[in-house]
Formats: sequence, C-alpha cells, structure tokens
Amino acid sequence: MGQKNSQSKKTAMLQALLCLIGTAVLYFIVFTNSDQVTNILKSKSYYAPLTSISIVLLASFLYGTAVSNILKHTLQERLKSQELREE
Repeated sequence: MGQKNSQSKKTAMLQALLCLIGTAVLYFIVFTNSDQVTNILKSKSYYAPLTSISIVLLASFLYGTAVSNILKHTLQERLKSQELREE
C-alpha cells in the first residue's frame, strides 16, 4: 500500500550527473548559437516566447533535478549519522 519510491544513492548521483551534463550541453548550444537565438527572440512571431520559455524551463528542470538529487542524498546521510549519534 504505502510503498515508497526511493532511489539508491548510485542511481540518484548518476541521474544528477546526467542532468548536469544536459544543462551544460543546453547552455553550450544556446551560447554557441547566440546569433540565431537572438534573432528568434527579436522576431515578432510566436517563436520568440516559445523559444525563451522552452530554454528556461528545460534548463531549470535539468539543473533543479540535479541539485535536488545531490542535496537529498547528502543531507539524508548526514541526518542518518546525526540520528546514530543521538542514540
């Protein structure tokens, strides 16, 4: 019934690493193609807001997932070690 969906530390860190790599690749693509991105963002078509929202959402999702996994597992270990010290 109340089965928890938890990741192992290895899986979470691998996912965090892949998300960080994905974020770096996204930034690399955006900055190497900055002229095309700027032209799209300056256009008065619907591509401008669609492009900017897509870039921001994708970058924030990837980076947020990576940081969440890293913090979750490092803080869980510290919390467990603190609980063991208190016993």
